[in-house]
Amino acid sequence: MAKPTILISIDTNAETEAVAFGQAFIQSLCDEDKRLVPEWLSTTESYKDPFLGIDDFLANWWAIPVKTTVDGQSRPDSFDGPFWKRKSSFVSRGMVNHGITDLWNHRNSSGLWFECRWAKDVDFNHLFDAWVQLSRPAIGMLHVFTAPELHWQDYAADTSFRVGSFGGPAKPGLPNIGWAMAYGAGYAAEVDTARIRAGGFLVDEIDGVTIVRVTEKLSDVVDDFDHFSRRRAELKTLFRPGLFWITQEPSDRKII
Repeated sequence: MAKPTILISIDTNAETEAVAFGQAFIQSLCDEDKRLVPEWLSTTESYKDPFLGIDDFLANWWAIPVKTTVDGQSRPDSFDGPFWKRKSSFVSRGMVNHGITDLWNHRNSSGLWFECRWAKDVDFNHLFDAWVQLSRPAIGMLHVFTAPELHWQDYAADTSFRVGSFGGPAKPGLPNIGWAMAYGAGYAAEVDTARIRAGGFLVDEIDGVTIVRVTEKLSDVVDDFDHFSRRRAELKTLFRPGLFWITQEPSDRKII
């Protein structure tokens, strides 16, 4: 049986390459639990370099300038972000994809991504809230994937949900609802907070970002997936039809 796996995925328009952003981001990860501190670093997923502490991480790994040209024109500076990994018994990995500013001065969103083996005594919800407060996401998700959702990937939406990929401008909508979703200003019209609260769901506001949680505790996904699944189906009815690509729960579909 597949082991439960935590996923945090955030798209943000914040200037993630700023040192102050990087400081707050990596500090929150290291302070949350010593088992989350990175062990190995890379920019290509080769992971040959050890994590030497926060100061070294910020100076040499957080935002590496990249100068490129397009059709002979110099593009505004872009930055490569870090990949990190733990290879110990408490396995985790993460990456930061800094948004690129194109020749027309349009900035694409940055991505924060973190995957970790589930542990009930690690407060992943607290870490998610810290990153939401820091980044003010356009959209973000915290979820723990268990066997029912790790085993079926029968079309593209399942894969997008599993890897924490959001639709973006080219494909409006979202793959699915994770245990906690952070909706930024661009989704404000989609979230009827009064209706969602009336349905018994937890709704919080952090600096203009609305966080909706399916159940009271993240561990509910692991301990009672059927209950979580029923509540997620109920929550989905409180949003407009078509916003979420996946309309069925695992129990309603054939597992492959």
